[in-house]
Amino acid sequence: MNLESLAQGIRPTVLLYQEDSYLKEASCGIVRSEPDDRKSGYVVLDRSAFHPKSGGQPSDRGKISADGVVFDVRRAMMSAGVVIHWGKYVQGVPAVGPAHMEIDWGLRHRLMRKHTAAHLYDHCLSTVLGNRVETTDSWVGDDGYIGYRGRLPSKEQLQTGEVRENQMIANGAGVASALMTREEAFLTVPDAPNMTRLPSNTNLRVVTIEGCREIPCGGTHLKDIREIGCFSLKAPKDLTEGFRVYFDISP
Repeated sequence: MNLESLAQGIRPTVLLYQEDSYLKEASCGIVRSEPDDRKSGYVVLDRSAFHPKSGGQPSDRGKISADGVVFDVRRAMMSAGVVIHWGKYVQGVPAVGPAHMEIDWGLRHRLMRKHTAAHLYDHCLSTVLGNRVETTDSWVGDDGYIGYRGRLPSKEQLQTGEVRENQMIANGAGVASALMTREEAFLTVPDAPNMTRLPSNTNLRVVTIEGCREIPCGGTHLKDIREIGCFSLKAPKDLTEGFRVYFDISP
């Protein structure tokens, strides 16, 4: 089914994940429910804790439940400011009315750890190179990476950035975020290299890791970088107009 038609006539979703990245469950209202086939369908809520796939962050997963209904959310998508949840019917079929939602917290927290780790490496690599790096893209799901413009740094430079990041993680630092309109974010961080890649129809967070430059971001982040754990680099990839740094976190 076309996502635009599912979002048509629906007010923009209240994005609870922007207000609180640590929110695991909440009450909500189902405002539209449409079948995809006999075993799956689409559900639209008045407010959602599910982060849709965007900005290099994979979609949240979880469940929506109501009286006699359990809906397994496999994917959240955004269209015209409306979050559309696709999933499987576990029990009953969702109908318009009150409901309860719960995200897969294990998945969400890991994505938050990787997302904050990626921004922190931007800072560490910039420090090593002596100039601000320009990001081109990123992915914080499986086989996570950060894309940069410019020449691939040496192995030693990349590894020095990795060491710096783990030192900062061990010391800890707060992560603050402020919700702003896109225009406010542009005025706050006018030279942000990722502005054109962020969603254009929602407010944005401007995220600041203590000791680092602020960066506009639509994703979910930690409160303290200690939560990242151990940051480790994998083999980088040299590209025509830049390079990618693949990474992971543990545990």
